[in-house]
Amino acid sequence: METTAVLIVGAGPVGLMLANQLQRQGIAHVLIDRQLEHSFFCKALGVTARTLEIFDDIGIADEAIDRGVWLRGLRTFDNGEQVAAFDLPERDLPFGALSLAQYETEDLLEMSLRRHGGGVARGWRLDRFVEDADGVQAELVREGDDPAVTRTLRCQWLVGCDGAHSRVRAALGLSFEGGKFPQTFVLGDLDIDWSLPRGYFYRFNTHRDGQQPNSLAAVPVHGSVRRYRLSTMLQDGPELAMPEGVEATPPDLERLTAIVQSGLPQGTRLSNLRWSSLYRVSHRIVPSYGKGRVFLAGDAAHIHPPVGGQGMNTGLQDANNLAWKLALAARGLAAEGLLQSYDAERRPVGLDVVEGTSRALNAVLSQQATMPGVKETQLLISYPESPIIVRSKAGVETGLQAGDRAPDAYGLVRPFVAHPARLHERLGKGKHLLLCYAGQEAFAPFSALVRELAARLPGCSGSLGIVAKGAPPADDEAIPLLQDAADNFRSSYNAVPGMAWLVRPDGHLAWIGQAEEIAELSSALDLVAAIRSAEL
Repeated sequence: METTAVLIVGAGPVGLMLANQLQRQGIAHVLIDRQLEHSFFCKALGVTARTLEIFDDIGIADEAIDRGVWLRGLRTFDNGEQVAAFDLPERDLPFGALSLAQYETEDLLEMSLRRHGGGVARGWRLDRFVEDADGVQAELVREGDDPAVTRTLRCQWLVGCDGAHSRVRAALGLSFEGGKFPQTFVLGDLDIDWSLPRGYFYRFNTHRDGQQPNSLAAVPVHGSVRRYRLSTMLQDGPELAMPEGVEATPPDLERLTAIVQSGLPQGTRLSNLRWSSLYRVSHRIVPSYGKGRVFLAGDAAHIHPPVGGQGMNTGLQDANNLAWKLALAARGLAAEGLLQSYDAERRPVGLDVVEGTSRALNAVLSQQATMPGVKETQLLISYPESPIIVRSKAGVETGLQAGDRAPDAYGLVRPFVAHPARLHERLGKGKHLLLCYAGQEAFAPFSALVRELAARLPGCSGSLGIVAKGAPPADDEAIPLLQDAADNFRSSYNAVPGMAWLVRPDGHLAWIGQAEEIAELSSALDLVAAIRSAEL
């Protein structure tokens, strides 16, 4: 019987992200997928700023940007006339909104996994599993063999990243609460010949006498300056007469043109249809993201309307949240209850996305959609009710709170290095990081905090000192130092000399305090680390 720490079922974007994070932390895992190769259909498209920060952490952000198209803004038309324009800022956010085909995301994540020595066991599916006190025993079957080839795998934890029809979720007996919208939608990946400028999300509303109102969306796809993905509600046709459970044939170019032409600007020509689909939209979420040693992530845990491009991003961030907790558990360093915090932190996020996108779809269908805001970047996601964070007076006074995303800071310098650094270059990578901010005084007051963190999370933590702008370079070799030459760290963190921040591996703040608050840091670490101060 083979053994591993984590069995991941499903090698879509979510499973690949989880495998990447575990692989670079040296955590044994097996990633299986019943498909022999990843899909080349243009399904999920939008990549948010927060997801690009995670891509940056694992080293694929530049490649993702190279393969995508920046969305410059939104243009809305009513009956052929432009009625609204919204341009996204180029410099106000860490990243913009990127249109990136899902198959490109999967390819980048799989290549990254291979670069780090991992891979996907393709052609294998999960048949069944049994959990006991010490782990999970899974029976795997290789597709296409006669007789079937089976394999027994013993793991400590199992994660279902196997999509909306999750076998893992079904085996856990978890309900998938929600429903399905009555409308049928059509989607096409094709070339569009028109005079509209490239790089915008286009929404075309039609509401003519005698016709049901409708809305058509066009999103640019990388590969050709004419390539777009169109989607709209199907209002009539034989496809709507298909019995429940019977899939209609996806439209060809002629049929798709007939469906969408009236909503597009006059003179628009469509060609080179690569792929089309008919689909219904559901809104569902599980009552719990896990049970015992088995967890769910991505579409296995939540599905919702594609409005705003939140779906894949939410799943990728599920994986980013769960990975570091599994890594600490696999090393024997996780506090009791750490793995359960995955559900406590991520399910409220999933529920908010399910409810928010359902409202947004209704707004689109009624032609009352509003312009996107900062919320859609997912940079504001926080875990204020998390059981593994400690909110402090220091956080209240500075505006940042434990549970919030740790902001980036620019213009950090060090002697004999010509180029400035960004703070986020030091975050993540599977480690907790203690940030210490000092002015004229030395960093000696932080030494007890630094020692406490290193002892409690050995091998998976670090510290970094930030020297205030204008302060003399500190003569201290206990921790690495960067100077806040641009004063950007101070302004981003509302920093006061003597303050400290503990940043989790997923880029969220676990604790905010002062250099002398060793007991408070220790209490915060009690919620994460199995090693207690009394044991040191």
